[in-house]
Amino acid sequence: MKRSLRDEARFATRRRGVTLVEMLVTLAVLLLMMTAIVKIFQAATGALGSAQAYQELDNQLRQLDATIRSDLAGVTCKLTPPNNPQNNQGYLEYGENEFADVQGEDSDDYIRFTAKAPAGRPFTGRMWVPPPNSANFTPAQLFSTGYQPITITSEYAEIIYFLRNGNLYRRVLLVAPERQSSVLPTIGNTATIVSSGATVTQRFNPSGLGGITVSWQGMNDLSAHPAPTGPDPNALPTHNSVILNTLANLTNRENRWAYQRFANDFQNLALANTPDNVPDDLNGDNVPDYYPSLYGGLFGTPTNQLIFEPPLPNGNLAPGFRPLLAFPYVFPGAYSCPQVLNVNNGSAPYGWIHSPNPQVYSQSANSNIAFDVNPLGYLQGINHNPIDLGDNLPLPGSLAFNTQTWWGFPTWRETLSPSWTDPTVQVNLAQAQPFGLNPRSAGTVPVNDQPPAPPGTLIPPAGDQLLPPMTSAWRVKPQLYTDGYGDNSTFFSATPALWSQSWEDDLIMTGVRSFDIKAYDNAKADYVDLGWGDDVRLGASGLYLTQTPASTPWGGVIYDTYGQTFAHEGRMPPLVEDYRFDAQFGAATYTLSTGKTYTGNIGDGQTGIVRLRRVWDSWSTDYSRAPGTGVYLNKGNANDPLNGFPWGPPYSPPIYPSYPPPYPAPLRGIQIQIRVTDPSNQRIKTLTIRQDFTDKL
Repeated sequence: MKRSLRDEARFATRRRGVTLVEMLVTLAVLLLMMTAIVKIFQAATGALGSAQAYQELDNQLRQLDATIRSDLAGVTCKLTPPNNPQNNQGYLEYGENEFADVQGEDSDDYIRFTAKAPAGRPFTGRMWVPPPNSANFTPAQLFSTGYQPITITSEYAEIIYFLRNGNLYRRVLLVAPERQSSVLPTIGNTATIVSSGATVTQRFNPSGLGGITVSWQGMNDLSAHPAPTGPDPNALPTHNSVILNTLANLTNRENRWAYQRFANDFQNLALANTPDNVPDDLNGDNVPDYYPSLYGGLFGTPTNQLIFEPPLPNGNLAPGFRPLLAFPYVFPGAYSCPQVLNVNNGSAPYGWIHSPNPQVYSQSANSNIAFDVNPLGYLQGINHNPIDLGDNLPLPGSLAFNTQTWWGFPTWRETLSPSWTDPTVQVNLAQAQPFGLNPRSAGTVPVNDQPPAPPGTLIPPAGDQLLPPMTSAWRVKPQLYTDGYGDNSTFFSATPALWSQSWEDDLIMTGVRSFDIKAYDNAKADYVDLGWGDDVRLGASGLYLTQTPASTPWGGVIYDTYGQTFAHEGRMPPLVEDYRFDAQFGAATYTLSTGKTYTGNIGDGQTGIVRLRRVWDSWSTDYSRAPGTGVYLNKGNANDPLNGFPWGPPYSPPIYPSYPPPYPAPLRGIQIQIRVTDPSNQRIKTLTIRQDFTDKL
């Protein structure tokens, strides 16, 4: 039977509908397949990108591992303190600062030392020298040259590792005393050059930085210290304040980079405050009036008398210069808010130590907790590296302390500033420490939105610091990035372009959450933090904050707490109750004319004394063998019957106290653990380095 035309039309319509549905279904299937393929490719690409990022992170960690191991293998000094500078062996110093938080993160440890480079791979750095034939240049030609520093090498270097805000820095300064004659005579970042028979003053204006004025240290990767004497009045204007360090110089803390400086020449023989290039000995007792192991507070009224220097012509050590005596020599800008204890209204004599939060905030108690009030709560509350979300440790408190204050050391980029005058300024000429190394100014005036300071806290006023202040906005604007050319700091306010045109020359690793260093302690048979006896989280009772002279048993063995372990705080200068005795003359007892008994205890219980705490140092015999004997010569009274009489042991106490190392125990080995995140903060990798030093004891 034939279908009608109407039926044919209906059939065709149904066929077209079926075909359209089939097409739509096919298209949907294709779209699903394409979506799946895109997802697969995206996942594969993402996985490949992640794999590449992780591979790059692994490569960076391998390079970092090789660099640190190579540096540590080249440590030059003897690691049984003290070291004699005459042996020309350099130093090693390791700072613990605050303990790690309960997450195991630690961001305020540092290590610095002198090292010898592996054979065939010398250390490299910059050195600023005049252009060839500069003596024949006219002054105009000399200033228009715009010359750059040159690259030099050395077998030895001073190396400093420190962490700041997730950035690990490795500062390398060449130890190259043989290049002293090539250093331009420089005072106050201004060099003198003889040009066409005339003496021309020259600032440092590298063309690579747009001709902007920079510091001597920024253009010279050389380990140096300012001259302790002079200037020689017969040598000006070619006198040079810059003395390139030898390994012998670096044995002493006052000659190391970024530490406060020492001078022993302030007056001439006529008692005028004019350096004469000769160490001062105004009372003629054959002992220098200024010595590296003296500190300003030592001339006050300490708990027990420590100085037995015969009287000077003016009756005392020149009072105006006492603040310049900076033993034990620290970088005063390492932290802005030292840990403050509540004992004696916040003025306890224990000395400075860094804490991520000097007093941690307790939400439950709605108050701050200090270490001496609640040590366990304090140690459980510190947070070295807070994160915005998901952190199981309390964020820095919202009350009196809301800042993280560990600054470490200045970076190369920061020392480019012409305000960084070290080592071209002598303390005996300026009669102050170089700007950037001058002590923090005490005060209670807030900087920006910093809170008023509690008693004993030092706050730098505006313009008094190298680094910008860290305020409550630190989570919004990272607290230690100085991309704003140094907020509230005069170091870059005059030349903001210098910051934008420079770079971080000494940055070695980014994304670092923890840089934790531990020392091997025989008493624990393990790697420990310095001062571990005060870490009550280990089950100890915290007995070492205030020491006793008793030895302590661990594991059935009696150990000398001070001489054989790292359990104590290592305070230097010590407290009276630390029971540390004169390193040269021991616990000898003398009866003084005042009726007081001198026992050889070199402790000083005064408040306000800057002390090393939790710092292992290879130390110097210049500190442990300070001048103890001399000749009594009272120039102010020629008829004094003691004139010409031997002064010091065995007839009287030593003229100056001799300080033992903070930790006399040898450093047998260290462990460095570095935790690094990938760029997406999705994965953490840990690098552990252990270095055996038994061959260097």
